[in-house]
Amino acid sequence: MRKTLLILIILVINKSFSQNRLNGIIVDSDTKNPIEYVDIYNSTNFTSTNSEGKFLFVSEKDSVKIRLIGYKSIYSTFEKIRKDTIFLESKFEALDEIILGNSNSITNVYKELHNNYPFKPYSESFFLRCFLRKDGVIIKLQDLNGSVNRKTLFSTSKKPMPKRNYEIEVLNMRKAGIKEKAVYFSMFSFKQILDFTASIGINTKLYDFNESKSENDEYTKHHFSPKSEEKSKNEGYYLINNKDKAIVEFKSKNIITKEIFQEKRGVKFRTTSFEYLVYFKKNIEENIYFLDKAKIIAQVEVIAEEEKTIYDVEYSWIALGKTKKELNKNISVKKDLFELKKSFNPEFWNKQEYLLLTNEMSEFLKKLENSQKEFKTLTNIKKK
Repeated sequence: MRKTLLILIILVINKSFSQNRLNGIIVDSDTKNPIEYVDIYNSTNFTSTNSEGKFLFVSEKDSVKIRLIGYKSIYSTFEKIRKDTIFLESKFEALDEIILGNSNSITNVYKELHNNYPFKPYSESFFLRCFLRKDGVIIKLQDLNGSVNRKTLFSTSKKPMPKRNYEIEVLNMRKAGIKEKAVYFSMFSFKQILDFTASIGINTKLYDFNESKSENDEYTKHHFSPKSEEKSKNEGYYLINNKDKAIVEFKSKNIITKEIFQEKRGVKFRTTSFEYLVYFKKNIEENIYFLDKAKIIAQVEVIAEEEKTIYDVEYSWIALGKTKKELNKNISVKKDLFELKKSFNPEFWNKQEYLLLTNEMSEFLKKLENSQKEFKTLTNIKKK
């Protein structure tokens, strides 16, 4: 019995020491700027780079794949990489000529939506990060993990979005923040975030288009800008896979030109900037694309008691893959995210590495721990 136990202990120790670790930063080889949302993965483990380009990848397997649409992928091993900084080469030439495009290309892409994306119910697990800055300083930070059930990913004129398209089960959550007495800044709900990830259609008649192509003509980036500021105030691009006419990336930025404030309970507020970016990834087995990642960024100006405050809010969504596990709906999809309640699970947060905290976030949490007057922690939160 003792001999068997000793063998088991040795096996456990050997297994723990066989973990491969890769901790570094990924940057653009030309600009040297950090790249966000790069996938680092193999058949058993997965992580992404944060806004600083930083990541931590841990796996028992030695293989490492590094991938982001629009960049040349890297297929290697822990032993071969062993670098603090990894450079990714863009598939788009830095000085690539942008040629005049037309709306017909995007119209043809719309026609392929039913062939390229799911219009039937499915469930997937997710990781969501939300944070809020007040006058440039973080005051709220929240990470959520769970599952979402959708009746459809997109809607069309023939198949409009169902009224109750989403069901959410939150499995793990951590959050920290500063309590404010004067103004409460309402955070998005799950419904608002998911609705934006599905909003990739524009009225092509209102926009001018230009095109740039990647090497080997693999992708085309269709840049769009409004023909008239009076009719439309968005600019952005579609990144299209030329082989199957699928949208693999979409960005839209709202052009705000009018200073119109709304008012509620004596508080004036207006959105000064708003943009969102959505990525899609192909499921090889089903041969269709699903939501991969998304980011929503907004800035709001608030005037209360003649004092002006600037709030910056950001939401980062990472799809972790489809799941067949039965979903147990436990929250309202319309509720303010920061008002959600869920017990803290240290075991989960100590093990997950989907998205590292940035230095700014780590400093914010450190201040919360060290201060008893200025800051108030709303829920315990573990740092990585």
